[in-house]
Amino acid sequence: MMQDTLILGLNPAWQRLFILDKFVPGEVNRLPKAEEYASGKGINCGRILQLLGGNPILAHFLGSEHGVRIFDEIAAIGIRQIPVWINALTRICTTIVGNGDTTELIEPSPVLSESENDDFLQAINDCWTEVSRIVLCGSFPDNFHAEKLFSLDLTGKRLYIDAVTGVDKWLGKGSVALLKLNMGEYCKLLQQQGIPQVTSSPQFWKMTASTLLGKLPVRNLIVTDEDAPVRAFRMEEGKLQYWMLTPPKVQVVNDVGAGDSFLAGYLSAESDELSVANCLARATAVAAARCEADRPWNLNLERASALEQSLVPLVEKVND
Repeated sequence: MMQDTLILGLNPAWQRLFILDKFVPGEVNRLPKAEEYASGKGINCGRILQLLGGNPILAHFLGSEHGVRIFDEIAAIGIRQIPVWINALTRICTTIVGNGDTTELIEPSPVLSESENDDFLQAINDCWTEVSRIVLCGSFPDNFHAEKLFSLDLTGKRLYIDAVTGVDKWLGKGSVALLKLNMGEYCKLLQQQGIPQVTSSPQFWKMTASTLLGKLPVRNLIVTDEDAPVRAFRMEEGKLQYWMLTPPKVQVVNDVGAGDSFLAGYLSAESDELSVANCLARATAVAAARCEADRPWNLNLERASALEQSLVPLVEKVND
């Protein structure tokens, strides 16, 4: 049974998407009419999780007419929200998909006031006891008082973190069920932890993952890297467990939010009490199917299910 999942996607965006056959930087490009919708890592993850049968609760800072549009759009599909209304403008993300590439133009994050930080803490406290799963997605708005968030009681709760900047205190608390990073974020975390990165070594993954999991009380570590294999790690009785899965080749329409869809797929699979290998297969399948759609919530569930079934036998348990 799916548990209620509190998703802290604190830095949402109003998305403007242009899909065209050819985009030429430095030239005049006559764009088609923009598709506009609510976006951001938390929203993308929450919407996919809902499609997969989950019960997400979205907490986010919203401001200006774009914040109102985001709230109305999410409310219309029945996802519970914990909005914290702010004076600053909710940022706009403009995405141009053309030539098989994706270009994103992201406005600066809003700057929070002291009272808005206090409003957030009160709003979170009001629902904190209701949920056992806490998901932290993406970046924080400017002047966000992260230390107040990290001081909340985590007794009986499991954390799922899809971020690397500013999350050190939660990473060290021992309640992290999953740390999901892309390759760039993984290398950044290794640097923060003072772990050498000899990428040319055939033992790179085993050495870095075992050292990192020896330093941080993280249950599961997953690293994605676009079309390269997805890698999952955990420590069992002091020994590194390591799985690997190559994503399927798909016709990419729009890959923005693929990582958020991956996380939603993992949360869904974990709720079904699947094995690590099966969680990896479902998460990878959902992310791949998402790339075949223009928007995250246009995910074809039958397609995702078919991909999942095909990927399960392909998950490789890497031996010593």
